[in-house]
Amino acid sequence: MKSLFICFVLFSGIVSGQDFPTLFPVDPFDPYNDAARLFDAIDGWGTDEDKIISVLCYRTASQRDIITTTYNNQHGSLADDLKSDLTGTFKTLTVMLTHGMIKFLSLELHDTMARAGTDEKSLTEIIMSRSNQELSEIRTFFIDYYGHSLASEIEADTSGAYQTLLIQMAEGLRDESTFVNMTAVEKDVVDLYEGGPAIEGTNEDIYIDVFSLRNYVHVNEVAILFEETYGISLTTVVTTEFEGRDMGNALVSILQYSRDKARYFASRFHESIAGAGTADQDLMRLTISRCETDLGNIKIAYQNIYAASLSSDVSDDTSGSYRSALLALID
Repeated sequence: MKSLFICFVLFSGIVSGQDFPTLFPVDPFDPYNDAARLFDAIDGWGTDEDKIISVLCYRTASQRDIITTTYNNQHGSLADDLKSDLTGTFKTLTVMLTHGMIKFLSLELHDTMARAGTDEKSLTEIIMSRSNQELSEIRTFFIDYYGHSLASEIEADTSGAYQTLLIQMAEGLRDESTFVNMTAVEKDVVDLYEGGPAIEGTNEDIYIDVFSLRNYVHVNEVAILFEETYGISLTTVVTTEFEGRDMGNALVSILQYSRDKARYFASRFHESIAGAGTADQDLMRLTISRCETDLGNIKIAYQNIYAASLSSDVSDDTSGSYRSALLALID
């Protein structure tokens, strides 16, 4: 009966355009008991990985944050104990699950820029998909934890129009309403055309402003009207205007996200598990960051696009406790 209810709510949410998570707060919540269960799973000879999963993968980020604080106050460091007792991707995933969401996202942002090269797709994904409030909290976390601003780290690791776009998005100035003023849409369509295909070179500032400040419904309406007016897709335009540049790839991602957020994330999941090997960092981040928001919608989109369930594809591409933990969050 519970499964039928969840399926009904999920279907209703998708039809009405609402986000539907796969992970919900546990109620009643007892962080002291959860901390004790984790200590029991780790303490002594051997490790009860199933017990670790039963706690960390069935509590929301805010609940896990309380559990971690409780554990740390009673037994030392939960993250350090997990690092000492576990190995491989399961260790990495469980340590990720000890962080609150803002710390988790901040660490992910830092990691995309700190390692050799820059993972531009992930950098764009994280920044464009977080609310203005979350971005404000991430900026504060960077100052407190790293001793420097998020903007300064972006400046050190990126360049040009892409750098300006990211910094402006990270400032959290985007209109978060769903209101569309068609007069404003028409103006942006003309400005983008006159600042791109109609001239030699590109007016980068207009592209940066439209894609970083307008709400996503507006951006999608701009894309629709642009193609209707000029007979060429805005995706093709930004790819051509910023050919071979990170800026073009970022603008394409924003267009995909504004058109259909669930399909965008479904494609990101597929990229992480398609082909030889697994992009485990991406797979873990996508799962943790979306399971409390809209992973239910993403699973439906994934099934529609790839004719396979996200759960089955993740299961085929992973193994052991790592697989069990991911599936607990996904299902």
